[in-house]
Amino acid sequence: MDAVPPGARGTLPVTVIGPIVCEPNIHRVVSRGLFNGENPIHFPLTIIIFQVSLLTLFSAIFHVLFRPLRFPKFASDIMGGVFMGPSFLAYNEVINKALFLPKSVMNLDVYENLGLLFLNFLLGVKIDVSAIQKSGHVALVMGFLAFLFPFITNYIMGIFKNEIKSVVFANKSSSDQESMQSVGFLQSVIFFQVTYDILKELKLLNSELGRLAISCAMISSILSWGNGLIFKFLWLAKSGLMQAVLWTIVSGIMLVIIICYIFRPMMLWMIKETPEGTSPKESYICVLILMVLGTAMFCQTAGLPGTTGAALLGFVVPAGSTLALALVEKLEAFVLAVLVPSFVVNIGRKVDIHLITMWGFWQVELAFLAGMIGKVLGCIVPSFIYNVPFVDALVVGLLLSCQGLLDIHFFSASLQYGIATPESFSIIVSMSIVHLAVVVPWVSRLYDPSRRYVTYRKRTIQHAKSKTELRILTCIIQEEDVLSMINVLEASNASRESQIGVYVLDLVDLAGRALPMLIPHRLNRMPSNKSSRTNRIIRAFHQYEVRNEGLVSVQCFTSIAPFSTIHEDICSMALEKITSLVIIPFHVDDGNVARKMVENVVENSPCSVGILVDRGKLKESRSTGTSWFNLKICVIFMGGSDDREALAYGTRMAEHPNVSLTVINIFDAENVSMDTVEAKHDMAAIHDFKLATIQNSRVVYKEEGVASAEGMTIALGRVEGSGVFDLIMVGRRHDDSCALVSGLFEWCEMKELGVVGDMLLSPDFKSNASVLVIQQQASMGDQEEKPNNDNDNSESLNERNIKSIDSKQDQQQFASGAMIGITSPTQRDIESCTNNS
Repeated sequence: MDAVPPGARGTLPVTVIGPIVCEPNIHRVVSRGLFNGENPIHFPLTIIIFQVSLLTLFSAIFHVLFRPLRFPKFASDIMGGVFMGPSFLAYNEVINKALFLPKSVMNLDVYENLGLLFLNFLLGVKIDVSAIQKSGHVALVMGFLAFLFPFITNYIMGIFKNEIKSVVFANKSSSDQESMQSVGFLQSVIFFQVTYDILKELKLLNSELGRLAISCAMISSILSWGNGLIFKFLWLAKSGLMQAVLWTIVSGIMLVIIICYIFRPMMLWMIKETPEGTSPKESYICVLILMVLGTAMFCQTAGLPGTTGAALLGFVVPAGSTLALALVEKLEAFVLAVLVPSFVVNIGRKVDIHLITMWGFWQVELAFLAGMIGKVLGCIVPSFIYNVPFVDALVVGLLLSCQGLLDIHFFSASLQYGIATPESFSIIVSMSIVHLAVVVPWVSRLYDPSRRYVTYRKRTIQHAKSKTELRILTCIIQEEDVLSMINVLEASNASRESQIGVYVLDLVDLAGRALPMLIPHRLNRMPSNKSSRTNRIIRAFHQYEVRNEGLVSVQCFTSIAPFSTIHEDICSMALEKITSLVIIPFHVDDGNVARKMVENVVENSPCSVGILVDRGKLKESRSTGTSWFNLKICVIFMGGSDDREALAYGTRMAEHPNVSLTVINIFDAENVSMDTVEAKHDMAAIHDFKLATIQNSRVVYKEEGVASAEGMTIALGRVEGSGVFDLIMVGRRHDDSCALVSGLFEWCEMKELGVVGDMLLSPDFKSNASVLVIQQQASMGDQEEKPNNDNDNSESLNERNIKSIDSKQDQQQFASGAMIGITSPTQRDIESCTNNS
């Protein structure tokens, strides 16, 4: 055993099996304990536990150290495995013998293949094969050329580098051309899982570039799997085993028939027998695991890789189904926590950087670079034909050139078949890590998806032109959000002069599949499963459209993506559909991921955002199709762009015949100077509101001056304590230097809702009124708006009116429950308006 080079230990079955047979206690895998005279480290179970634990520790350390570089988790795992191997820790002969006993090497080999078996099965489960048909010509061409071009670039390099000998390769009699073709074959391999993990780490999974990269990687993965089988058949044929090749092909065809015509119908029956919202029976999961093991056994018997059968079986599992979700949930944790670490330890055991020579390094490095250049060119060349931005094509090429666990397993197989030596294998694995360290920061710097959401047009309700269509994007997280959203849309007052275009986006967390999807639906074409969540949502909005025929148009979509990046779909749709408002539900008991999604939407949205917190009032039985639909809405106005947007939205709602609106203007009684630009904008907004509602008897305007944040809190308490409002609207952002909110920011628990929104939802305020927090378009709301010269006189008049308000008298009347009518001279003719509160 000592005669075998450290990097090659365990690669030859003869050198492994011999010592294991001669070792004592081979019939037992568990030690009786140190106190009974047995060293636990000499027993297979103990050594496996020790190896996995040690790798997990080193992987966590590397992940923390390289987190600034946004290293994917699998890269840290590989580094941990290499660190445990003869390159570093096991370079010491004593540690090497303790960590990699012959019996433990055999166990690692078994765990490695078992882990890869289930890893490929889960990968197949997550991939939606039907999505390849929808990927488009761009992804098809890019994926094919990214797979093909590395062969070409390596072949060209072989022509110009005739002096490259077979120093790095095990078969020293092979020609230079054959050697470069072998390297080209290794470098052309692309695995979908690697691209997926990197995009997930960079939070680009469901960005426009991420969808393109995943589609390309999926196509290249299938080509790589097929090419691997062809390579094995050619290797067998070259060895004179043509009969074995033919029988293997026949067995493969039989396997496909069994999977497609026996196993898949069984899966569809299992899904049909599983009620919606429940998990499949444990017996179903056991049957599927037996299918995986059975197909692997069949493949091993027929001479096919066991991972091939597992991947094919995973492909036929309906993506996104309850069955797929249950399989991922039950298997993935164990595979990633136990089997994959064993595989990584086994890989690290074969990597020995001390074997690397300068000459060998440059030969493999040139082939490595040629493969990377081929993949990048394979993405850039089609970009000129299909008008894909150059930077996007470059980033996709860099992503596809990255290599991960499955690539390294492929390289390990090449080591077994004699294509590469331990030296070349060590170089390839080392360069894979270095390549990730260079490419991932480049990608994050070259591509910033938030840039595309910046718009220089005002997409707000306040600045929307009159008598034009108002476009609103409504998001659905839970099915219970539908009724509250429809009631808010109904209150938005669709009319012949100003129709409403509604875009419904059903947000589904990515589970049971790896490919994020954006699915459009037709209202007049219901999904096949009539009891599904999607169908019920579509039906509800279809009925809303029918009740408002000619006034409302509805389009429904489903976004399936991780909640950590699903805001990309929301912002992209808002940008594409030119919406003025995005309404997204917010649940107080939501987890951190859902709350982070809301925060991301608020930060990146290309238009105004409304965060709706329904506490029951909007979910009450109030059919929008009946004449008694009635909402009592309150707008709290404290100044600022967000409050102006809330006021503009409330003004539009006030035009609905069944909506009563109360506007409460809370201002600083000790600082009534209106010299600032923001104050002038606020007065202009109030003036426009008064003009728009001058003849509306269902509108009440009140003003209250307060002296401090405590007074503002008391005023808000009276608003909620009245219990007459169904919906309270307020702006999200307020100047922290303002005396009304000074000192309250540090007490804010839900920063997504702003200070006032957080206070309205505080347990200290006893109310069940729903809250709609409005943020005006961030990209424009932060810019200074030019005041309208036509309103200069009216602004001065309103300014004088506010200065003349007796704040103490107003506070007394408001505290006693009396309504303060519209006191502006331009509004005195409607002082007889009724008190709807």
